[in-house]
Amino acid sequence: MEKKLTAQGPRDRKSYTVTLPKEWVKKEKLDELRLVELKVVGNKLVISPSKEIQEEAIINADDYNKSLIKVIPGLYRLGINKIRINLLDNNLLEKIIEIINKRLIGYEIIEQRKDFIIVKDITKESGEDFKTILRRVFLLLLELSNSEDAVQVRTLDKNIKRLINYCQRILIKNGHTEFLRTPLYYLLLDQLEKIGDELKWILSIKRRKEILDKITKVFRQGYEVFYKFDPKKFDEYSNKAYQLKNEIRLGDKINTGDMYLHNLARLINSLSGTMLMIRFND
Repeated sequence: MEKKLTAQGPRDRKSYTVTLPKEWVKKEKLDELRLVELKVVGNKLVISPSKEIQEEAIINADDYNKSLIKVIPGLYRLGINKIRINLLDNNLLEKIIEIINKRLIGYEIIEQRKDFIIVKDITKESGEDFKTILRRVFLLLLELSNSEDAVQVRTLDKNIKRLINYCQRILIKNGHTEFLRTPLYYLLLDQLEKIGDELKWILSIKRRKEILDKITKVFRQGYEVFYKFDPKKFDEYSNKAYQLKNEIRLGDKINTGDMYLHNLARLINSLSGTMLMIRFND
């Protein structure tokens, strides 16, 4: 839908207005008394009927006894700035603190009482951080793929997860300058986290190093193509990822090592499609 701008005011202080579609205004039940949220995202102007990000949340930790590792990071990625966590079982407190310290950049416990704690984001996310941190995730994954030290593998994995959670939080709260590609970047990060998990599991059993070296080489090629896109190099990388996946396709006899290697190759093959959608005509 195209709209014509209307100039208003004196020539030296001119401003411009545009009308909103009547159907949208009626659907959102807006009128001249209501405020709308206006945000500049790259070269786009996004207008929404109200603030979309929920600022605060309250949860009962006992309701999520076995799933806190998913619930708290999930609220974090949603962009929620303040969470009150009610506690009936204080044994869960240490588990919550561990999740916050190991996975969530910026979250801190600002209040702690006998039956609840309050967690708050004390940082201000910057869209400019996103590109830097995303590249860092790639580099840490490459470092992880070459690591043979168990302690280093664990610490790299934790750092990767923290950075990916932070990047996904930025995307939910602020979007991306390439507005239409925001969900693709979120998907890319999800795929990178899964690649990190497979790498960690493979390295823990130290199997089939020659195949892992091939996978790492293809992944590095994908990283280089993503940050310096070239159609022919992308085509070569995508084909190698596909061929590698087929090379280690699981047969009738399945062992744990081959399963992880196959999953890793499959994820790297899927990654190529996401990369293309993000970088094509960029």
